[in-house]
Amino acid sequence: MSSVASAWSLRAAWSGYARALQLQGIEIDEIDVFSWGCGLRIPGRPIRATNVDPFDHFEDWRVELLARDPLAWRDALPTTIGEPAAAAEHPHLIRALDRARQHARIDGTILPWLGLPFALRDQQLSTIPLPCLSGGAKALRLKRQPADTDWLSLVRSLETAATTGLNRLDQLERLYRDAQRAVIGEYRPGALPSLTALSCHHPMLSPQSVADLLGMSVAGASKLLERAVSTGLLVEITRRRTWRVFLAADLAVEFGYAAPKRGRPRSEPPPLPASRDLASVFDAFDEEMAAVDRLLSRTGQS
Repeated sequence: MSSVASAWSLRAAWSGYARALQLQGIEIDEIDVFSWGCGLRIPGRPIRATNVDPFDHFEDWRVELLARDPLAWRDALPTTIGEPAAAAEHPHLIRALDRARQHARIDGTILPWLGLPFALRDQQLSTIPLPCLSGGAKALRLKRQPADTDWLSLVRSLETAATTGLNRLDQLERLYRDAQRAVIGEYRPGALPSLTALSCHHPMLSPQSVADLLGMSVAGASKLLERAVSTGLLVEITRRRTWRVFLAADLAVEFGYAAPKRGRPRSEPPPLPASRDLASVFDAFDEEMAAVDRLLSRTGQS
C-alpha cells in the first residue's frame, strides 16, 4: 500500500463531495471544499451561506467509505432499487450508473451522487469505493429515459474523474518523495518532517493551524512554513502578512495559485543511494506520516 494512501483518500473525498454538491446545484468550487476540510477560509473567496449546511452528509459518507462491511451502503438503499432482468446484457459500468439513476429518481438529496463509488465497487469495477468517482449527471434525475448522449457524457466525465484521481495520487507520491529529499538536505530539519507530513494530509495550512496541530508558537509555525516554501513543498497563496494561507505544491498549480512550468515535464531526480542512515530517515518520515494520520483522526479532521 502506498505511504500516501490515507492522505489521498481524504483529498479524494473532498474532490468527490465537491462534484456531488455541484450536481445538487450548489455553486461551489473544489478549492472551497478543500478550504472547508482544512478549517481555513481563503481571503477573497466567496463566503458560504449560513442558513444551510452543504457538508452535513460528509462525515457519515466518510465513515461509510472506510467501513469494512461491503454491504452496509447497499443495504441502506430503498428496496425499490434493483436490477431488471435485462441488466445482464449491459456492461458493469452501465449497471452501476443505472443504480445511481434509480436512486436519484426517488431521492432528491446528495446521497445518490455519493453512492456511485459504492455501486462501482459492487460491480467489481474497483476493490474499494473510490471517493473521487462520486457524481453522476442531472439527466439521471430529470429524465425518465436518459438519451444515449447523456450516458456518453456521463461515462466521459467518470473517465476524467478517474484520470484526475490517478494523476493526483502520482503527484502526491512525488511530493512525498520530494519531502524526503528536502528533509535529508536540511542540516537541522527540526519540525520540518512533521510539517511536510502534515501537508500531505492537510494540504492547506496557516500559521495558526500549524501551531495548533503541532503544538508550537505561531511565530515558530510561520518560520517553519517559510522554510517549507523555500524548499518548494508549499506555496503561499495569500499576499499579506496577516491571515496567511499556504497550499501544498502539488495542488497549487492545479488550483491556479502557481504558474505551470513550461516546456518538457521536469524529470524526477534519481533515487538516493541506499544506506542504513537514509533508511532510518525514511522510516522516521513514514512514522511522521502515520502520526499525523492518527492526530487528525483524533481531532476529527481525517
